[in-house]
Amino acid sequence: MTAAWYTAGPWFVAHMAGALLLGWAVGYERYFRGRASGTQVYCLVCTTSCAVTLLAGFPSLWYWGTAHEIGGGDPTRVIGSILTGVGFLGAGIIVQTGMNVRGLTTAASIWGSAAIGILVGVGFYLPAIGLTALFVISMAIVPWIEHRLPARAVMAGKIRFREGHTPQPELIQRYLTERGMSIPPESLTIIHSQGHFELRCLFFGDSIAGGDAMNRIALELSAMAEIESFTVSHASRA
Repeated sequence: MTAAWYTAGPWFVAHMAGALLLGWAVGYERYFRGRASGTQVYCLVCTTSCAVTLLAGFPSLWYWGTAHEIGGGDPTRVIGSILTGVGFLGAGIIVQTGMNVRGLTTAASIWGSAAIGILVGVGFYLPAIGLTALFVISMAIVPWIEHRLPARAVMAGKIRFREGHTPQPELIQRYLTERGMSIPPESLTIIHSQGHFELRCLFFGDSIAGGDAMNRIALELSAMAEIESFTVSHASRA
């Protein structure tokens, strides 16, 4: 083994950590806007991509420095197949229920764990350990940090009015504005069936107001005579 084989490990970890930070920056923008793909997914994907790209750039270090010898292996022939195959496995975990998306982080972690196996198989032990540590940071520490940063809380609402009552959009918008919330226009759906109006939409609010907003809105809606039934739940958007 050459000296380069030992010095490449810390260099790998430093660049993967940089990729994690840049992925977090992009992911936080999505998280701030209440989108489904939060910071964890972006951190995992960006760090994994960095690790695989770095691996491809050091053919002289593959398999403990023996890959350049006659008959040495070339992992790039199988890396693409591994990541593609594991990607299909992770895709089966992603589920969308109504306005909620579940399984994105688990799918990304499964895909990323393939890169850990690839690094170990090629003999890059320190980068594999570093990538594992960065994954743990992404899934355990990053959520703890982002929950303390400003972001938009997202709730899905379905309100069914009593027969004969016509909802007034300006009154609904004013009701939400007074509580620090708003409705994204593209999420609004109005249904009229059998004499009843039904309103389906997303509610946006800041993370501080969103903590108790659901309970407050539920109590206030239950006291309104014109509302027959309603459903309010936490939601996310892709």
